[in-house]
Amino acid sequence: MFQLNEKVRLTASLVFDTAWRVGSGKEGETMSDLGVMLTTTGEPILPGSSLKGKLRSTCETLSHALGLSACLLNQAASGIDCTSDIKYYSKVRASYQSTFQKGLNNRLQWIDDHTCDVCKLFGSPVKAGRLWVSDGTLNDRASVVQVRDGVVIDRDSRTAVDGLKYDYEVVPPSSRFQLCIDLENLTDADRALLGAALFEWHAGSSIGGFTSRGLGRFHLEEIKLSGVDMTDPVQQLKFLTGKKTEERLNSLGDWETYFRDRIEQQLQSTANSQQNPNPVGKTEED
Repeated sequence: MFQLNEKVRLTASLVFDTAWRVGSGKEGETMSDLGVMLTTTGEPILPGSSLKGKLRSTCETLSHALGLSACLLNQAASGIDCTSDIKYYSKVRASYQSTFQKGLNNRLQWIDDHTCDVCKLFGSPVKAGRLWVSDGTLNDRASVVQVRDGVVIDRDSRTAVDGLKYDYEVVPPSSRFQLCIDLENLTDADRALLGAALFEWHAGSSIGGFTSRGLGRFHLEEIKLSGVDMTDPVQQLKFLTGKKTEERLNSLGDWETYFRDRIEQQLQSTANSQQNPNPVGKTEED
């Protein structure tokens, strides 16, 4: 049975340093060949799915430095056994189904043993994740869509192909979005992984289409962290009866200190496990 022990909310301003685009897959409102995603009121939107996908990719990239596992959704390519890879899951499906007769705790332990650290945070086909990302809310209502020209380049001659000119929409730089990430029942590994990704985004990263052309560069500002410990009766009552977010959640202090401590703990834990690969009292002969 699921039990909510902790809830954490992270908010930040995501600011674009360059023009950017998240494609709509169809013609733009300006009649350009490649449009950008817009709300029903015609404002640029930063989908939560794009943000979560980028956050996952960042965590996958940084996981190895923290001694954590990332299956990359491909067991053959990563060498990491994880149920998020459909081919691997099909091989162990019978084993998973057999745990149904052994009770919930055994089933959850099986999932934990067969899921990489990144998928434990973001979710897998057999268990929901601990992280939810909302759509980015545009703060700068003055942002308007611009149109740029593009050409198809012949890879052999490295010149423009005749007759294959196109245009595409972008949103100008300085666009500012409000970002909100909700998390539940985080582990120490989750905090270290998420924290490393936040430091990466704070320094600067990229998202959307045409990033190889310099589009989509962004950074985070005004990062705030709040949460509730549901095992504390006072915090629990405050959360259940509060009418506004600020009345329900408590500040968790400076986000840099909070996550830096978790990252240091994870690095130390990884270093200790590498120095002592065998459990206490165990030897290779055992």
